[in-house]
Amino acid sequence: MYSNEPLFLGLDLSTQQLKGVLINCHKQVVDEITVSLVDEFPEFATTNGRYVDGDVVTAPVLMWVAAVDTLIARLAASGFAQRICGISGAAQQHGSVYWRQQGVEALQQLDPKLSLRQQLEDSAFAVLNSPIWEDSSTGKQCRELEQHAGGAWMLAHITGSTAFERFTGPQIAKLKETQPDAWSTVSRISLVSSFIASLLIGNVAPIDCSDATGTNIYDVQKKEWSQELCDFIDPRLKQVLGARVVMATSTVGQLSPYFAQRYGMAQCPVVAFTGDNPSAFAGFESLFATAGHSAAVISLGTSDTVLFPLSAYPYVATDPLKFQHPDGHVLQHPTKTNEYVAMLCYKNGSLARDWVRERSLGASSSWVDFSSAANIQPMVPNALGFYYLATEILPYAKGVFRFEKCSEGDLVCPSGAKYKQVEAFSAINGNDARAIIESQFMSMCVDYRRKEAGALTGVAITGGASRNQAIQQAISDILGVPVFAAGIQTNKGVDKQALAMPAYGGAIRALNQLDTAVNSSSKPKTDSAVSYVLERICSPNNNNHAVYAQALADFEFLRDFASRTSSTKQTLAI
Repeated sequence: MYSNEPLFLGLDLSTQQLKGVLINCHKQVVDEITVSLVDEFPEFATTNGRYVDGDVVTAPVLMWVAAVDTLIARLAASGFAQRICGISGAAQQHGSVYWRQQGVEALQQLDPKLSLRQQLEDSAFAVLNSPIWEDSSTGKQCRELEQHAGGAWMLAHITGSTAFERFTGPQIAKLKETQPDAWSTVSRISLVSSFIASLLIGNVAPIDCSDATGTNIYDVQKKEWSQELCDFIDPRLKQVLGARVVMATSTVGQLSPYFAQRYGMAQCPVVAFTGDNPSAFAGFESLFATAGHSAAVISLGTSDTVLFPLSAYPYVATDPLKFQHPDGHVLQHPTKTNEYVAMLCYKNGSLARDWVRERSLGASSSWVDFSSAANIQPMVPNALGFYYLATEILPYAKGVFRFEKCSEGDLVCPSGAKYKQVEAFSAINGNDARAIIESQFMSMCVDYRRKEAGALTGVAITGGASRNQAIQQAISDILGVPVFAAGIQTNKGVDKQALAMPAYGGAIRALNQLDTAVNSSSKPKTDSAVSYVLERICSPNNNNHAVYAQALADFEFLRDFASRTSSTKQTLAI
């Protein structure tokens, strides 16, 4: 280890933890540190880092404040803090923090002899518990915002999304309506990401453009707050948010003297923080750049999420197809000024796959059994299934649907093929294990094409289900691109594991913004550091890909049929 080696810190505040990743000039990870919000701050009595009261979900702001002090203190004790030359990071999206003027002034005059929490706990915040991304209590405000914009499509046209209850704009509107006394004391509003940056620079930091697109009040094409939508909520809202919105590559200030004096740190540049999803995407892009591919990321978890680059803004009235599908979210790219990123969320992810495994293969079956059952030739176009156990977002649907190709079928698809709905697949056509993975990833393919005409060249997959070989190959065959897994490079190869990509993306941005004299390639690599890498794990079977491509229009037709009928017709169970 080189004692004078410059280090760059990336932070990520999620629901349950604050994560820190330190990298060197060669983008190697030197250290990772985690502060558990639940274990280390039991006095807040949260459930997994938040409070849940029906549809209302909040988190204590002071818990986040205490976590920042705790993490920096540990870095100082390890000797790393003094070598940090730049900081950036990320946080859970959509949440908001409401500063009083007393809080802004206290932030600007921090005393290094006292903790952050001691100085901000009395009167810094108009509300002590911030609404976060899990909150779903703003249905009324969402409807009102869409109506004011001229409908759901027009709101998506302006902001990149139709109204969502977790988004910040509706949350602000609800606070003003239900807590007018608290609202009257609000001087500034931070998103959770810009809040962490604010603590670090000792002033209210500007919000970054990519996280701003998770508010429903940011004009994505104009790259500024929508005056019309902000005024609808409150005439002073644009000023309270901060008129200046920055790229996630922008330096927003220097590290506060508080940290320099309390922990012996240099007053290094602090680069804008962004949301966890765009920060992770930027981190993956840095890895894809070395692999020679464009970035697309599929995260396979309780819900499945897809992030991919867009060559143009999709919600324009000149495109009638995209006019019909203002679904998913379009974010301004965090690091590229005139580019965008699409984010698609699917509620029925791993839990739906697990349900199919248990119901079709038995409660004692394993994921090895699931892979064996799913590892067959494509079921399409002979049979298709849709599995919406929870009300799905894309498309809006609930229920289980199975279809088989049949000359007597009453559903005539665009290809002219006829299908009928069935209770169970005939053995010759396949099984539910294969059907659900085809359904899930063909859906992603449909929704990708509704947003972007260009072709992908590769996709990285993360999450627990990403280790399943049948799923890996199905993604590759359906999308027609090689599939990569993230991991840590070792002497024996790549150790595939979950990486701290939002924090890593922040560290990369901090490194990239530093002067080239500091970001020097002359320093030798650190032996004890490790490298985040992408490894190709499978390539498409061209014959299978041709089958899926030919069946995609019929698949989309049947998916739309399931969506139209799910609320009015009794669906079939396994």
